[in-house]
Amino acid sequence: MISHQQHHHSHKPLPKRIILVRHGESAGNLDGTAYTTTPDHQIPLTPQGLVQAKQAGERIRQIVSGLSRDWKVYFYVSPYERTRSTLSEIGRSFSKKRVIGVREECRIREQDFGNFQVEERMKVVKETRLRFGRFFYRFPEGESAADVYDRVSSFLESLWRDIDMNRLHNEPSSDLNFIIVTHGLTSRVFLMKWFKWTVEQFEGLNNLGNCEFQVMQLGNGGEYSLAIHHTEEEMIKWGLSHEMIADQKWRAHAHRGDWNEKCSWYLDSFFENLQESDSSDEEENDELNDIFNWVSDICSWVFSIFSIRPEFGSGRGLLLLEVDGSSLIPQGSSRAQTSCGSCDCGCDLDTTFSITLDCGDHDPDMKEEMKKGRLALLAEELRLQKNVTDDRLERTKELTTEVRKASSQYRKEVEKCSVGIETCEEAREKAEAALVDELKLSALWEERARELGWSHGI
Repeated sequence: MISHQQHHHSHKPLPKRIILVRHGESAGNLDGTAYTTTPDHQIPLTPQGLVQAKQAGERIRQIVSGLSRDWKVYFYVSPYERTRSTLSEIGRSFSKKRVIGVREECRIREQDFGNFQVEERMKVVKETRLRFGRFFYRFPEGESAADVYDRVSSFLESLWRDIDMNRLHNEPSSDLNFIIVTHGLTSRVFLMKWFKWTVEQFEGLNNLGNCEFQVMQLGNGGEYSLAIHHTEEEMIKWGLSHEMIADQKWRAHAHRGDWNEKCSWYLDSFFENLQESDSSDEEENDELNDIFNWVSDICSWVFSIFSIRPEFGSGRGLLLLEVDGSSLIPQGSSRAQTSCGSCDCGCDLDTTFSITLDCGDHDPDMKEEMKKGRLALLAEELRLQKNVTDDRLERTKELTTEVRKASSQYRKEVEKCSVGIETCEEAREKAEAALVDELKLSALWEERARELGWSHGI
């Protein structure tokens, strides 16, 4: 697989890790009506979101410090209020000695959903997006995920120039870690661009939780992989397919510039029944070779019946009788004697043999059959086996088509389930928030009641 890194000078030290962090819980995550009165970029974190960000910083510090004493971090952050506040809390876990710098980067901002968002209208718009497809659907007065993909691609080019030109002034001996504080969809698009995932694979990805992060770690061979730090269960939760997870595991040990031949979406997802070579004969070589070997074994066994090697004493040595045309020719004998019994064809056979062989000269059908060459018989058998093979291949193609149809249907059902889960999760969050408010209100009334002399049991 050709990686991003191969286009850059091999002597440039690469970041040890690239960590994508989603912002903490925001007011918009709790209450969607916040977007109707507050611009998206000004939506703040909730108190819970601040706590999440501080805890995320502690966990990230544990990861980047690891076994290394000499390590540094560099931050990229979206200009939105909730991402900047998240960065501020994460930064509490790092000293100035460890932080090379920070850059506000507009190209990793949230997807633009439009200006002030009317709640009822946004519900209809998001339902339409699910039917249309999350990647290409463009919000009115806003962006599509494809638009986000374009600006993230531009950001990646700048990121690599930072490394190539050593703009960060990092010492080669230090482990450099990039920490990108951004948004859920932007993180998914970043990974899609980096690992060359298809639009279909993007549609299957799930959003990260608040302050959840993904660690792309540099493997020993020079490729970045999610599988070095994260478990298979985590990647499944994010929506990666089994093929995508297998590719991540391969990357963990691959060398820069290597090509993953088992990665199906690079060729197989674009072509059906792509031939391995230009020759249609070579396409079936393996199976035909097996058939040829099988037929050869049978032929060898058949002809061994007509090849008899009796031992004789008194200097006679070994005699080999072979079938050739319509006669049996003794090899190594100057003369043959008849031994056909009732056969009146006048053939010569050595009378020493204790078995009776019929040369078949008296039977026209048998004589004609015996005149057929070995290659003709073999070719006829191969033609029959080829017909059988063609039938099997046709049945395999039909089954493959059915499996693909079923897989597509299952994917659609999974997408529906994901939408249902997201809706349920939003409802749960709202219910929890309402419960917290009710408990606060109850506590307030209880406090006032106690001030007025109320107590349990009255």
